[in-house]
Amino acid sequence: MTTEKPHSAYLEIIYPLLIVIFVAAAILYAQKSFFFLLITVLGFITMVSWFISRYKLQHYFLMILAFLLPFSVELPISDTVKIFIPGEPMLAIAIFTLGWDILRNPARLQELFSGESKWTIPLLFSFPLAAVFSTMVVVSAKFAIINLSYILVFFLWQKLLFKGIPGFFPKLLILFSLSHLLVLAFSLFQLAEYDWNPVTIKAIFRPFYKDHTIFGAASAFLSAFWFLYATKANPSKLRLLMLVLGILFLGGVFLSFSRAAFLSLVFFVLVWLALQIKVRVKHIVLAVLLGIVLIGFYQQQLLRRLYSNQLISRDPSLSYMERIESSGNISTDISNLERLNRWYSGIKMAIEKPLTGFGPGTYQFEYIPYQNPKLMNRLTVRNHWHIPENSGGTAHSEYILALSEMGFVGLTALLILFVRWFWVAFEKVRSHPQRKNILIAFAVLSTYLFHGAFNNFLTTDKFAFLFWGFAAWMAANFELKKPDS
Repeated sequence: MTTEKPHSAYLEIIYPLLIVIFVAAAILYAQKSFFFLLITVLGFITMVSWFISRYKLQHYFLMILAFLLPFSVELPISDTVKIFIPGEPMLAIAIFTLGWDILRNPARLQELFSGESKWTIPLLFSFPLAAVFSTMVVVSAKFAIINLSYILVFFLWQKLLFKGIPGFFPKLLILFSLSHLLVLAFSLFQLAEYDWNPVTIKAIFRPFYKDHTIFGAASAFLSAFWFLYATKANPSKLRLLMLVLGILFLGGVFLSFSRAAFLSLVFFVLVWLALQIKVRVKHIVLAVLLGIVLIGFYQQQLLRRLYSNQLISRDPSLSYMERIESSGNISTDISNLERLNRWYSGIKMAIEKPLTGFGPGTYQFEYIPYQNPKLMNRLTVRNHWHIPENSGGTAHSEYILALSEMGFVGLTALLILFVRWFWVAFEKVRSHPQRKNILIAFAVLSTYLFHGAFNNFLTTDKFAFLFWGFAAWMAANFELKKPDS
């Protein structure tokens, strides 16, 4: 005997039809009024999210999202506002879906912040706190909402779903990888159209990746994952396929000509080796302290070596390895000089507002007066409305960006989370039944823990999905059959 209400079967047919009618009305009338457009979008998001929650389609929705994210492009919706399409609208649907889930099952809210998720709470509070004391409250409110949404959906919500289906995240990565491969093929086609001219590398990933370094960082994530996940795969044909994917995405790293992405893979290899031989945290701390002492002792020799490096990254005649070596040129490579200039500006901003910073999203508007005249060059931005060609980006460091925009409160909150992951990987899972997955997740994350010192991509939808997704997979595996220690 069924307890289903008689009208529920009709609802399954009528509700999708209502959504179609709603979209048709939006297309016909949205151009007449921005207010009507806003109400229409909110209504559409509410209806779709209710449908997903009501019929438990969350996993299917995430699969569609994972496949579409690499194709997400930034489009203007007004003279001052841009959004990623379809990434950010789908993110809004995910948040509303989570809201419906909590309304149906209030205990879901407690689950959302349980276990490893509680380590995100300081960071979650840092964004609104910094926004309240921001020098540009409206800008900070927007950026705070975007960052909080990424953490809420890609980490907190996905962690709950991954615990229910442990193998779900690798399936999402298959879909994301397929789309990323299509973007890679499209980029190669564009490069061929420009006669394989290396000067055009920075633009061949557009419109899907607005910067070649973001594509390189995403490719590094995927390459590292598929190489490691292949060690788990059976049968051998599946292992071979994963190795091929790893090689293809490694090719994406090389194609991006991102020095930081390449070096992040070197760092990843070192981290993976340390995890395999079960190095303890105390050994790493001792090694870091020893390294600091040696750097201090040989400071003059190191500086002479850096200033003697005259390799310039933009020189098309350089070999690939010479381009990597150019990362150490701090005297004539203007890309490096500008990065140092941005770091200097961020630190100066933090000195002026050390506690809560200037506010999320404000660096790009506030840093100009804090630049170092000795480091300024032709890439230097003197007016944020007139940016020199090839001089985008903000602080070029996730850590300095957090320090300048959210002060020591925000940076500390971010580091607490990263240190927790580090502690889990090196100390907490020595006999954990999910040890292999946890170590793979952390090793992949380590590529950006390194890369984040030189670039900042966590406000980009597709990269936020990868970063917080791997963190969610790591946390979910850690909470599955978690040992008592």
